[in-house]
Amino acid sequence: MRTSPPKKLSLMSEREAQLVLSSAPGHLSSLTRRELRGRVLRARKLVDKYEDLALRQRREALRKQAPRRTRPAEGNKNTLRKAAYFRQALERFEKRLEVVDRQGTARAAVVAKRPSRAQRRAAGSRRGRAATARRTTTARGVTGKKPVRRTRAAGRTATVSVRATRAQRKKGGARKQQRFGSVRRTSHGVARNRRTQARRDSRR
Repeated sequence: MRTSPPKKLSLMSEREAQLVLSSAPGHLSSLTRRELRGRVLRARKLVDKYEDLALRQRREALRKQAPRRTRPAEGNKNTLRKAAYFRQALERFEKRLEVVDRQGTARAAVVAKRPSRAQRRAAGSRRGRAATARRTTTARGVTGKKPVRRTRAAGRTATVSVRATRAQRKKGGARKQQRFGSVRRTSHGVARNRRTQARRDSRR
C-alpha cells in the first residue's frame, strides 16, 4: 500500500519535506543548474544517512549491536521509507541536471560556431575588396579595352570610347567631302540648264 503524501511528509522534518517536494515535475523545471547541483548533494547525503540508520536499527532489533539510546530500536520500517523517498528525489534531480547540462552544451556549441567580431570584420574586408575588383574588371571589360572617357557635349555628359570618337571623326570628314562634291555637281547642272534655256529663248 502506497503512503499518501501527508503520511510521507510526516516522517520528515520541514527542510527534508521541502527538498522532496521540490523534486516534483512542476518544480523541477524552475530550478537552475546551481540549485539542482545543491539538491543532488543534499539528497545523496540524506540517502546515505538513513540507509546507515536503518542498518543500525536492524542490528539493534536483532540484538547484534548495543543500542545507542536507553531503549533499543524495534524496527527500521519508517527509516527505510525515508531513505527510499530521498533516493527517488535524488534520481529526479540527477535526470533534470543531465538535461540542463545537455542544453548548456548545445548552446555553447552554437555560440562557438558564431564568428567573432574580428572574423566578421575580416570577412567584410574581403567582400569589399572582391566587390572593388569586380567593379574594376567590369569597367575595363573582359577583352582588356581601355576605360571609357567622359566628354562634355551639348550641355550633357556623353560617354564614348577613344576608338569610337576617332571613327566618328573620320566618318564626319568623309561626309563633309561627299557633301561638298554633291553641291558642286548640283551647281554645275543648274548652270547648264540655264544656258540651254537661254539659247532656246534666243532662237525664238
